[in-house]
Amino acid sequence: MTTPAAAEAEPGAAPGAAGGMRALTLATVFAAASGYLVMLIAGRALGPADYPLFATYWGAFFALGGVANGLMQEVTRAVRSARENRAPGADAGAGAGGAAEARTRSSRGAVRLLPAGLTLGLILAAAVVVSAPAWPPLGLPTFSGAGVAIMAFGILGFSLQAATAGALSGTERWGLYAVLLTVDAALRLAVAGVAWGLGDTGLGFAVATVAGAVTWALLIALSPGTRAALASAVDSGRRRFWRNTATAMLASAGTSALVTGFPLFVTATVRDSDPAPLVGAVILAITLTRAPLLVPLTSFQSAIIVYFVRRRDSGPRSLAAPLGLVTAVGIVGAGAAWLIGPWLIRVLFGGDFELPGAVLAALTAASVGTAALMVTGNAALAFDRHLLYNAGWWVAVVAAAILLVAVPGSLDVRAAIALLAGPGIGVALHVVGLIAAARHPGAAE
Repeated sequence: MTTPAAAEAEPGAAPGAAGGMRALTLATVFAAASGYLVMLIAGRALGPADYPLFATYWGAFFALGGVANGLMQEVTRAVRSARENRAPGADAGAGAGGAAEARTRSSRGAVRLLPAGLTLGLILAAAVVVSAPAWPPLGLPTFSGAGVAIMAFGILGFSLQAATAGALSGTERWGLYAVLLTVDAALRLAVAGVAWGLGDTGLGFAVATVAGAVTWALLIALSPGTRAALASAVDSGRRRFWRNTATAMLASAGTSALVTGFPLFVTATVRDSDPAPLVGAVILAITLTRAPLLVPLTSFQSAIIVYFVRRRDSGPRSLAAPLGLVTAVGIVGAGAAWLIGPWLIRVLFGGDFELPGAVLAALTAASVGTAALMVTGNAALAFDRHLLYNAGWWVAVVAAAILLVAVPGSLDVRAAIALLAGPGIGVALHVVGLIAAARHPGAAE
């Protein structure tokens, strides 16, 4: 088993685990801040009438990117697990143990991580192109076909980036992972600023949406540590790796539907009684109020998987601290949203986006449901319970969609209830499943 000291000494790793995590924390703060700035720029440039077009394009891209994140999650788990299970001294190519491990991997088909990302990226890019005729009815702007091409290119890069991020996380190169997050966010913000400066009201913001998806290529070109991470072995052959990846991607599709794709849910379930300005305001508020919890969790997702992999022996008890933390942050955030949220939105985005403090507080509190589901889902994945991980997310998606349609009241009320109760049902399923698995550790999924 690789010791922490050994991991810290790997080429390209941070000087120490604490240093790497500090860098990752700073990168996450920067990514969150730049995301807010992109929304601010788009809101100022487009106004409440056109902002939903940007939000749906942004949401669709990152929803599809969220599907690709299933590859990142499985690469993280598979690389970390391979390293945890490796016997001391059995470095690749060293001694009889290393030779035996290499023969085993060769016999079952070694997984090459960057080609895996390329394969997935080409499949998703093709799906974008094929789906283009359905975009206008869904409210997605095509920008005369350019928007489709931009998204296809972006999702290809995003998939390669997912493989790279998983390799860096699985080898605990948190410093390089922090660089990836920082450059990704900086590129997106820079292009959005240029689009605003040029007075672009559409296509430029589409380019800004995908701009960060070239970061993987920069890291591979400039960082030997990134290239070394991508050469890492995984704990399974191709068949099992792709089966696990497909399961993780299916669950990630549920994650995307609830996190980045929720604006599409909102626009698809708008009622005649929902005024148009309210729709834009609610979509903006959902994005703003969930970001303080979900942006850090998304950025630290790989670290959370590693956290649970190391605590497999603790079982469901390892959930207590992370769930307690996200709940506490959500409560504090809801109070802040109630007190200063309306003033902040009015100052930053103008009076057209204004919503009452109670609505902003409710949407912030509702973010706890999705955040908790991300935690329990990563635990299920780390404990090699892929089907449970998948089931929890899709139960949450279906429940949230039903609630959004069936609950009476205005759009803001329906959205808050759907975002809290739907994921809450998924969390319950995950926790019950993990408890059952801990009681019967030998049972297959």
